[in-house]
Amino acid sequence: MKAGLKLRHREVDNILPPDSAIARAAVAISASACPPFLHNHNLRAYFWARLLDGDSRPFDDEALFVALMLHDLGLTDGHRLHGAREQCFTIVGARAADALGAAHGWSGPRAALAAQAITLHLNVAVADRHGKEAQLVRAGSGADVAGIGLDVLHGDQIEAVVARYPRHGLKQAIQAPLHREATERPCCRIAFMQARLGFAALIRSAPMFAD
Repeated sequence: MKAGLKLRHREVDNILPPDSAIARAAVAISASACPPFLHNHNLRAYFWARLLDGDSRPFDDEALFVALMLHDLGLTDGHRLHGAREQCFTIVGARAADALGAAHGWSGPRAALAAQAITLHLNVAVADRHGKEAQLVRAGSGADVAGIGLDVLHGDQIEAVVARYPRHGLKQAIQAPLHREATERPCCRIAFMQARLGFAALIRSAPMFAD
């Protein structure tokens, strides 16, 4: 792709999140568990995933949406891990997706699809073998936290998503839960990203977001 090239696969107003019982349940879990900055992060991440999706491969939109609503559940005060027995907060959201899928009649493989997408969203890259859903969860979450990949979108698209779901100071607000995760689980991916990739600074310096 040429540097500076802008893409427009779809318009923000044409993106319709799934309106199903499980999608509404996932939104309700996110809204009740997450502070506003994190809940809106989940919602924006879905829009970034859809806006950045430029290939024709089919995907399970409902599984994508549920995964993004629950992917950071383990960073919340009410659901976070305690102690170092388990090494990554993503397991919390993965278990929630698996349980929610079972409660709404999803097959085991479909629930596993959403759960795996959550566990992989911190990876630097997600291989094709893990499915497009996991790749889109990775793309959407990374785009919102650190602006990764958003340089290919047009400014009005970015402005429209942020206007719909304000950031509520995410750049600063997310630092404390990420620091806690890195401190309590020094072998986790967040700890690696903080120490080796300058993740905290990358979040603060994302140029397309004021806060």
